[in-house]
Amino acid sequence: MPEKKKILIFIDWFLPGYKAGGPIQSVVNLINHLGHAYDFDVVTSNKDLGEVAAYPNITFNEWIERENCRVIYLDERNQNLKRYREILREKQYDSVYFNSLFSVNYTLKPLLVLRNFKVKLILAPRGMLGEGALNIKPLKKKVFLKLFRSFGFSSKINWHATAASEATEIKQHFGEDSKVRIATNLSAVMANDFPEKKKDEGFLNLFFLSRISKKKNLKAALQYLSSVNNLYNINFSIIGPVEEEKYWQECLEIVDDLPKNIRVKNIGAVPNHHLKEELKDQHFMLLPTFHENFGHVIMESWQNACPVIISNNTPWEQLEQKKIGFDIPLEQEEQFIKAIEKVTAMDQAEYNDWSKAAFDFAKEYCNDPKAIEASRQLFE
Repeated sequence: MPEKKKILIFIDWFLPGYKAGGPIQSVVNLINHLGHAYDFDVVTSNKDLGEVAAYPNITFNEWIERENCRVIYLDERNQNLKRYREILREKQYDSVYFNSLFSVNYTLKPLLVLRNFKVKLILAPRGMLGEGALNIKPLKKKVFLKLFRSFGFSSKINWHATAASEATEIKQHFGEDSKVRIATNLSAVMANDFPEKKKDEGFLNLFFLSRISKKKNLKAALQYLSSVNNLYNINFSIIGPVEEEKYWQECLEIVDDLPKNIRVKNIGAVPNHHLKEELKDQHFMLLPTFHENFGHVIMESWQNACPVIISNNTPWEQLEQKKIGFDIPLEQEEQFIKAIEKVTAMDQAEYNDWSKAAFDFAKEYCNDPKAIEASRQLFE
């Protein structure tokens, strides 16, 4: 039996972290689907996103075994060129995979070390080259991209795009001759049984699931709710960590002024393995995001039999035709409000049709062997 190829992954946050959301899940699902075929090593930080305290009960700065991979959790003193050089000399890797573009410690620094190594380099921008994403902290990102090009990295990188739209974005920034392979994000394995939910006409359990930041656009979601006809009763749950405190305070000001027919509950950050329990009574997700290259939370919503109301700044299109949601341009605020009112008005039978369609769509997508093979080809 031939020896497995060795893959090294650099990622800012990894399990047991969960507050960074989709990027962690992208790598976890990749490893879980391909761990039988490759030896994965993961280099990551020893804290979750936004946390001051390190993970409890984990040994730092040395390799430990996790499910389907080895992981080294580095404290801040060890996130440097010297330590990365030591890691890269310990084992001869066939590929090095980067799970972010705008990361100093887990993309730029290791790439500087890797200039002297003969190894395949793969980088997933994770939606960071979309216009909506680049417009947030634009100066910092322009400087980073300039450094990236000046070091000559872009010509050595094999780019992992998760959709045709992201492949186009990569070529716009780094040239038409960029080496790009499209492999959609892999999703977690799904349960077989459709979880039917109780739904009363005129009532809706609606939720927002994402980091609370300008990019995810919670503020717009709350503004839509403020304009919903007061005949409709909506419970709106906000699920996700606060990434931008000032933005969160602006959201809370809108919450304070919402009419009585809109009840808001702040759930906070939820570990991925608790998400199924959190969504078991939810009906629809509302996410008017500025940009998603994939949107794990969208797929997770469908996996939990919840259709979605999202912006058209994602790869997911023509959702209403499939009865799995709505994809609406952000400038069409009235259409968001109408969509919310339409789904609130659904009775049990109509909602069941949509909920089952969402669940079945996710199941077919998650079990697609072509998606797994496309990911495998990244490392060949």
